[in-house]
Amino acid sequence: MGLNLNSVYQRPYFVQDRRNQVKKKEDQERSTSNAQREEQTNQNSRSKGLQYVDRNTAAYQPQQLTTEQLSVPYPNEVATALAQRNPNINIAQILKDFKNTAIAIGTPEDLKEEVSGYLALIEKQVTKETPNSKLIKSNLKNAASILDNYISKTLDKDSKVVENWVDALFLQQIDFKYNENDINPEFLVKFPEDTQNRSQQAEEVQQEQINPFIPQDSELKKLFIKAKKMTYANKPKEAIEAFQTALNRANELDDKETQSKIFLEVGKIYDDHDYLAQALKSYNQSVQRTQDCNVKTRAHYSMAEIYNDVNQIEPAIDHYFSTISFAGEAENLTVQSTSLAKIGNIYSDMYEKTAFDYFEVADTIADETDNAKVKGYVSSSLGDAYDKFGDSPEALKAYSKAVKNYIDSDSPQKVAQNYLNAAEIMLEYKNEEKAKNLLEKAQKYARKTNDINLMTEISNTLVSIS
Repeated sequence: MGLNLNSVYQRPYFVQDRRNQVKKKEDQERSTSNAQREEQTNQNSRSKGLQYVDRNTAAYQPQQLTTEQLSVPYPNEVATALAQRNPNINIAQILKDFKNTAIAIGTPEDLKEEVSGYLALIEKQVTKETPNSKLIKSNLKNAASILDNYISKTLDKDSKVVENWVDALFLQQIDFKYNENDINPEFLVKFPEDTQNRSQQAEEVQQEQINPFIPQDSELKKLFIKAKKMTYANKPKEAIEAFQTALNRANELDDKETQSKIFLEVGKIYDDHDYLAQALKSYNQSVQRTQDCNVKTRAHYSMAEIYNDVNQIEPAIDHYFSTISFAGEAENLTVQSTSLAKIGNIYSDMYEKTAFDYFEVADTIADETDNAKVKGYVSSSLGDAYDKFGDSPEALKAYSKAVKNYIDSDSPQKVAQNYLNAAEIMLEYKNEEKAKNLLEKAQKYARKTNDINLMTEISNTLVSIS
């Protein structure tokens, strides 16, 4: 049986009239009272391993593939997994990771020289008795900007991934006095033991902080990096073929952890290009081969997102719960909070008040992190839920909190959307003056984005009350 992404037990779609929608649940329940849940068995049998195959046209029909390119995961993976328990890190560790980042993304020689110039200025500073931290940070930002510009041109997509990573490091307690022996193990990605001696292994592990998915075997590492480069070049067929070769080598070594990481990478390629059946199979293969809670967290979350996107409630919730469990073992509060909010959104869309139980826990966990974007997401989702249930005062409070957090995370599109949501509530209560004020704020932030639809919606709403 092929993957059936059209299960009868789906989250319903609703128009955004935003008011008195709870009553619709009764009609929804009556219309679906006789629906039977379909059993999802052997759902990925049409996937052909790592082969790049056509999607099953008889199953779920995804949106047409756009020019959206693949993301560069190196620094962001580190930025979202920075240790909560011990935030101390030496500048030597940062510099080494920065250089490895430049190598990993294939930076051209001319740009490497430019980056090296900034790093040389930093290295000169950190050997001083009292390093100038402002100068060091400034040069790091300049070097990061060069790498991001290169990534943006390569992927034809605006990138701030390296700068975001640097900003995340600036939130830590940095020792600017250079000491290459001062290594914070909380910032290192753990790899399985092999026959290499421990000093060499420590060198490899530290190098792979910027990419937790590069194996230690030299031949396998070359094959893996080749496949990753194909991914960055937006050549999915060639990338998957290269990963197949890498998988063959990993099988020879009986390296299950690297096998798992390969399947995770392949799953992401399929996922990004809407080959959902193949993506689900690859993610599942990744989970089966690893003992790494971080990898399990990513794989389960990715599977949950696929099922959530196609409105299959039960498998989505199951995988979100698995994500929460493994994220807990990995001490990843960000993913825990996000997954709880996702579950809350599912129940909210079904008009189940259980949603607020999940939002409450998500909000509590989010407050324990320094991730303003996640805090904003939880608050915004909670605002939507309160609005659906007709609790306007609480909705406005949640939207206000979301705005503050999204401003802190420099997310203008999200800021504008939450101002717009609050303005719509004000309009429903005939408070046009307050609504206009909120819409003008929304317009201010929307102009900082490329979201034409959002800007048009805000403008049209302003015109309607002028």
